[in-house]
Amino acid sequence: MRMNRLSSAVLIGIVLCASENDRSFAAGNGDANANVASTATPEEAAMQAAAYKARLAARAATDEGFFLGRTGDFRAARKKFSQAIELDPKFSPAYRLRADTCLKMSDWAGAIVDLDTLITLDPNDADIFNERGFARRQLGDLHGARDDFDRCIILGTDLPLAYGNRAEVELMLGDDSAAAGDLAQAQSLAATMSASPPASSTPSARKSQTHHKTPRTGTSNNAKGTTR
Repeated sequence: MRMNRLSSAVLIGIVLCASENDRSFAAGNGDANANVASTATPEEAAMQAAAYKARLAARAATDEGFFLGRTGDFRAARKKFSQAIELDPKFSPAYRLRADTCLKMSDWAGAIVDLDTLITLDPNDADIFNERGFARRQLGDLHGARDDFDRCIILGTDLPLAYGNRAEVELMLGDDSAAAGDLAQAQSLAATMSASPPASSTPSARKSQTHHKTPRTGTSNNAKGTTR
């Protein structure tokens, strides 16, 4: 069986692309000045100003890494994302981009570290569990991978890749019956999505529309033939 690799395996420039306003994913959306309360004490204002300055610096470093990733210089991009995280440890886009860079570089363990952090920051992001499941499968943790795909499906049942990825792991674990059911569900969801008009122009929606493809059925002997 040949399966399409997870959505996280695509180029960083596709996975986390610029918004409709030509601002990078790292730039965020809120008004940064809203972080500084007008009623703060001088000490609080100083702390808020420092946090605001750190966030701006983290955004700038993440932007630089984002564009380096688009050129294919993943090592340099990862360094920039690491710099952003040092500047602002709570800036989640830097973790997301660094995790995707690690996946692109086949640094599965490094990706899992950042994906673990992202799950702590947002335990309801289905895509993160899908990506961590892929990294775990690459490291041979099949039961952990299946647990992550289970969680991804619970959080986002319209993700055909999650069903396809779980089917691949189930085949590797010898659970052919469960794999057949997941493959059928993946194909059904993919067919429905391909027949539906785009519902949104957000980066996440564009990623889903581009990379949700129908897996082809096969035998468990070919389960390791996942394309990269």
